[in-house]
Amino acid sequence: MDLKGIGGIWPASLTPFDRAGTIDDAALHAHVAELAGTNGVRAVVVNGHAGETASLTRAERAHVIGAAKTATGGKAGVVAGIVADDTRGAVALARDAAQAGADALLLFPPALFAQGANARPEMASRFVAEVAQAAGLPIVLFQLSLTSGLGFSHEVLLRLCRENESIIAIKEGSDTPQAYEDNLAALRALDRQVTVLTTNNSWLMASLAYGGDGILSGIGSVASPILAEIFEAMARGDLDAARRANARLRPLCRAFYRAPHLDAHNRMKTALHLLGKLPNPDPRTPLLPIEAEERTAIAQALAGAGLMPGRAAAA
Repeated sequence: MDLKGIGGIWPASLTPFDRAGTIDDAALHAHVAELAGTNGVRAVVVNGHAGETASLTRAERAHVIGAAKTATGGKAGVVAGIVADDTRGAVALARDAAQAGADALLLFPPALFAQGANARPEMASRFVAEVAQAAGLPIVLFQLSLTSGLGFSHEVLLRLCRENESIIAIKEGSDTPQAYEDNLAALRALDRQVTVLTTNNSWLMASLAYGGDGILSGIGSVASPILAEIFEAMARGDLDAARRANARLRPLCRAFYRAPHLDAHNRMKTALHLLGKLPNPDPRTPLLPIEAEERTAIAQALAGAGLMPGRAAAA
């Protein structure tokens, strides 16, 4: 599927495991199929942070891509996360993704980039170019938060887009309004289209007010219909409808995105379990299952979002 110029909702999927810690293929198929069949969803992202990719072997990552390709049934694209700390590892994963049928790659910067890669922009240039050449697939470049140290500077981000026509989209998570707005304006001024997908999870609606082509976020694993409501309402200029949908999203954001942040996607698994959509909510170690008190808080957030059966959304 050609994802160039495609916006809308791109949920980052979870990776279900059984009680033994093995990938649960039936649960994975059901999860991805539901996401792909949701109105407004244009692509499903696998093997990202939401999918606990750091806990997956190389073979398991390829397996997840192939399983997702089958589960989408052509209704949505499949985007494979590429998370590696060295270029050779990223190249190998990118080739695996192409062979498994991925439509595009979500390219994460190596962790060592946090130590000052913006001062050596040729590092990022070579990294992106080598991965792109190896896979021959379009790239969604992950712009992480500036506070993490992994976010590209404004200048480096634009350089990468100018140098690599394989970059078709940016997962924009700079996490500051000024940086997001500046990046958005500069990307719009390029001589070719680069899709901007916001992932600023504490202010998704606000970021869309600046502009943007869609949302790529792990919270879409639980709330893609709400994300689609917000995006579509903002696109047609219906601010009241966007606010109503955002009021439903807010309790979920507060429940998922809080300290300790390493549990964010673990909490989303618990949410799907509470909704009867995931047989086993447990992550792979060293992550630990969500405890009873927090499960109650997540259930309350689901009720506030109107997602719990028989429970109305909060006003």
